[in-house]
Amino acid sequence: MTGEAIRDLLTPLIGKPGSISVVVSDVGQVGFAHGEGKQLTGVEVRPDGLVRLDRETGWTVIDPRAVVAVVWNSESETLPGQFL
Repeated sequence: MTGEAIRDLLTPLIGKPGSISVVVSDVGQVGFAHGEGKQLTGVEVRPDGLVRLDRETGWTVIDPRAVVAVVWNSESETLPGQFL
């Protein structure tokens, strides 16, 4: 997957509650909770091609080449969510 594709999928979720997970090849599912105080505040494709996810409580950098799926779940329950 490309950094631009991940950015385009996640940008509409900025400020929304819920959880985002990415399925990473050779690793599995990695989740990012976005509850109170942890909402997504920004998504940026860095010059080196990595994707930076900013939250109110910190940030995460992921390598888009290893991402095979992106999942968003608007509820905090453990439902499968929507694959984007």
